[in-house]
Amino acid sequence: MWGDNIGDLLPGLLPGLYRGITYHVPDTSSVAGRRAAEYLFPGVDPAAYDDFGLFPGEVTIDGLIVGDDYIAQGKALQAAFETPGPATLVHPWLGPMTVILLEPGQISFSDRELRVVRFSVTFKRLSAGGGSSAISSLTGLTTAIAGVVSAASSLAAAVGSRVISATRQKSAARSHRVVSTAITALSSPRGAGRTVARLRDALPSVSANPAAFDAMMVSVSERLSAVTLAPSVAPAAGAVIETQPPSSVLVSIGQALAAALLPEIIAAPSDADAALLISATARVIAATSAQAVHIDYDSRVAAVTYRSAAVGQLDSLIEAVDVLSDGILSAEGTAVRRVLRDLQSAITVDVNETLGRLPSVRIFEPGRPIDAFQLAAHIAGDTPSNIETVYLDIISRNRPRHPAFIDAIRIEVKL
Repeated sequence: MWGDNIGDLLPGLLPGLYRGITYHVPDTSSVAGRRAAEYLFPGVDPAAYDDFGLFPGEVTIDGLIVGDDYIAQGKALQAAFETPGPATLVHPWLGPMTVILLEPGQISFSDRELRVVRFSVTFKRLSAGGGSSAISSLTGLTTAIAGVVSAASSLAAAVGSRVISATRQKSAARSHRVVSTAITALSSPRGAGRTVARLRDALPSVSANPAAFDAMMVSVSERLSAVTLAPSVAPAAGAVIETQPPSSVLVSIGQALAAALLPEIIAAPSDADAALLISATARVIAATSAQAVHIDYDSRVAAVTYRSAAVGQLDSLIEAVDVLSDGILSAEGTAVRRVLRDLQSAITVDVNETLGRLPSVRIFEPGRPIDAFQLAAHIAGDTPSNIETVYLDIISRNRPRHPAFIDAIRIEVKL
C-alpha cells in the first residue's frame, strides 16, 4: 500500500507515486530558475542577456522499490518510462505535478541488494511554479477533504435516486445497523472524555432511507472533526468547564471507526449497502484528516505513524470501491476513487512537509519495567546538567503511570 510499511524500510525513506507505481526516495533534487540567453560580441567585454521566461523546472529522483516481486516491479517501471505523454508524479515533498520524461531513466539491479530495484530519472515539469509551502500544502489538504465529503454525499444521494424503493430502504437500515454496531463497540481511549458516549447517544434509532443515513454520518463526522478553540476571556467563577479531548485522541477514535467499517464494505450483501458504507467510511476518514491538522506531533515517529495509518486506510477504501465498478453506481464510485487518491496525496505531502520541523527520537526497548530517572542518567550521564531535561522529556513523551515504573515496550526519547 502506498506510504505504508515505512518502518520496514530504511529510516528517512519517503513514498512517491508515478503512473501507479509506488517507490521510495532516499534522494531527490530540483532545478529551478529562469531561462536566459547569452550573447557574445567580438571586441566587447560585457555579455548581453535576454530573459526567455521562467524555467519550468527539472526534478531528479534517485528512488528504489523493495519487495519480493522486485523483478516484476522493475519491468512495470520500464513500461512506465516508455509510455509516451505527460503523467502525474507524486513527489514526497513537492506533491503532485504533471511531468514528462526529460531523458531515459536508469533502472539497476544488483546481486548485493536482492529484492531491490534502484532507478534514477529526471522529469521536466509542465507547469511552472515552485514547490509547496506549508500554506499551499494545507490548502491542498483542505481542498482534498472537501472533495471527499462532496463525493461521499453524491454517492449516498445516487443510492437514493437510482435504487428501487424497497432495496434502498433495506440497505439504509442494514448500513445503519452496521455503523451503530461499530460505534457501540468503540473503546474510549484515555483522554476521550464523553466523546464515544456522545457518538452513541447521537445515533438515531433507525435510518429509513439513504438521505437519513447520510445525515447521521454528517453528525458523526462533525463530532469527530470538531475543534474547541481556547476562549479569549476567562470563564466565570463557578462555571463548570468540561475538558475537551485533544485532536490526537479524536483521530484515534476516527481511525478505529474506519477500521471497523472497512471489512463490512467487502461483506456487504448488495451494491447499495456497499455504496452507503463507502460513503460513511469516506466521511469518517475525511473528518479524521481534518482533525489531524491540529495535532502537535512530539516526534517524527508519531507523524510517520499517523501518515502510514491514514494512507493505509485510504488504500483499503480505494480497493473496496472496486465493488461498484460494474453497477449503476460506477460513475460515482469512480469519482470517489479519484478524490480519495487526491486526499492520499495531500496527506502525504502535508505530513512530509511537517517532518522537517520535528525532532528525531531514539527508541529504547528495555524488555522489562525501568525507572525513568535511571534511563535519563544512562542517556545524559556524560552531561549531568541535562539529566533532568531528559527525565522530564521521557515522562511527557511516554506518559507512564509512574515515573519509577515504565512498563512500556517502546520508550521514546528525544535525541
